[in-house]
Amino acid sequence: MNSAAKQMQAKLVGIGLPHKSIKCYGSQIVVTSQCKDTASKWASLLSRFASRISVIETFDEAKENKGGNLNSTKVRVFRTYATI
Repeated sequence: MNSAAKQMQAKLVGIGLPHKSIKCYGSQIVVTSQCKDTASKWASLLSRFASRISVIETFDEAKENKGGNLNSTKVRVFRTYATI
């Protein structure tokens, strides 16, 4: 990760909106949230300076697996994608 991506990630973390994770890859930003309303707030914030915004509902693996090896526990998350 280059220094510009690190600076962008630090600024986004400092905003104060709830998030599960924030990752910056060159010109792409990915914010993972646990709530659709929070993902919409991130989308409106990122739309001020990013060109393409999308919010996608997906599943992540839970930290603690309550199922078996073949049936892993999933958690619903919302990812906000933005391209600068």
